[in-house]
Amino acid sequence: MAIKVTLFIVFILLILIFVGLAIWRGYKKVEDDAPVWSVILFASLAVVMIFCTVLIPGNIHQVSTGEVAVVRDMGKVSGTREAGVYWDWYFTKSYEMYDTKVREIKIDTQTYSKDNQIITVQADLQYTLDSAQVDKIATEYGSIDKLESKITSIALDNIKAVFAQNSATDVITNRASISANVSQTVSNSIDKGYYVNVKTIVLTNIDFTDDFEAAVAAKVAEEQKKQQALIEQERQLAEAENNKKIAIANAEAEAQSAQLKAEAEAEVARIKAQADQDVAKIEADTALYAGQKNAAIAIQKLAGINGWSVITITEDPNNTPNESLDDIITYKLVKYVGDNYVAVTAEELAVGVNKLMEAYKYEAWDGKLPTYQMGDTGTITVVTP
Repeated sequence: MAIKVTLFIVFILLILIFVGLAIWRGYKKVEDDAPVWSVILFASLAVVMIFCTVLIPGNIHQVSTGEVAVVRDMGKVSGTREAGVYWDWYFTKSYEMYDTKVREIKIDTQTYSKDNQIITVQADLQYTLDSAQVDKIATEYGSIDKLESKITSIALDNIKAVFAQNSATDVITNRASISANVSQTVSNSIDKGYYVNVKTIVLTNIDFTDDFEAAVAAKVAEEQKKQQALIEQERQLAEAENNKKIAIANAEAEAQSAQLKAEAEAEVARIKAQADQDVAKIEADTALYAGQKNAAIAIQKLAGINGWSVITITEDPNNTPNESLDDIITYKLVKYVGDNYVAVTAEELAVGVNKLMEAYKYEAWDGKLPTYQMGDTGTITVVTP
């Protein structure tokens, strides 16, 4: 288009220039008797430029990027032209431009759902022309408007068919999947034989009647109340179950505490009884030891007063390896006669004891002698303190 306008302007300017020169030379001829050939030359050039203006720009055809031209020869489609500049005799050939960039069709319709709810649907359908099939579009449809009318009709039928398969509630909850289904269905229907490529079809708006929307809102509110009631019930059940577990745990803890207390008291009683038994044994052992000690002192004193010696004999009735308080201690009194020790006789022992009793009269003594058994040979066996 720019080339045609540029050439047209150039030719007009040349026509004006040549006409001006012809007029100027004609004026000079009258005034100065100039030659007439110059007037004829400029006038002829002006006529030539007029013919060029009529013929040349009209025969130049420019197809811009993003367009395809359908060439008609005497009204009959004879071919197509891609982007570029072409020379065709415009008296017999004409160019019809078809935009091959993305085109958009606005769709606004009302349809029914599966449960007979009225739905208002708005959608945008974007498509491009198949540039290789533009001549067929021109032949079969004659114009883009008629083609888009056909595409719109097909899209409406498919949209209504998809919505008729779903209830109104499904449309609300599954809008994304329904939109994808609409896009797929429309694309498959249009791409089969309408010489276009559907890019996308998007549901831009879906509206329901006011009554239905009010009913849906009421239903949603009711569902929310039910959900809240269920949540509250579950909370109460959980709380009751937790309280039950706490009660069971407390009861088990109390039972375990009572058992532990009883076991502790029994253990304390056992330990106390054992302690009492140990104390009694210690006291008995202490008394026995004290008696054995006093007996040993008395016998040593008896021997010292009478000039005798003491031989100590210890017997272990329990066969224990070490000396203990349960051992039986025997003291044997002997006297030295000549080169040998001879056991003290019973008569001598009786006399010696009397001497010991006399000696105790002058000492601080509690008056208790150990119980002993006297043998026939001067042997004294200590039994108890």
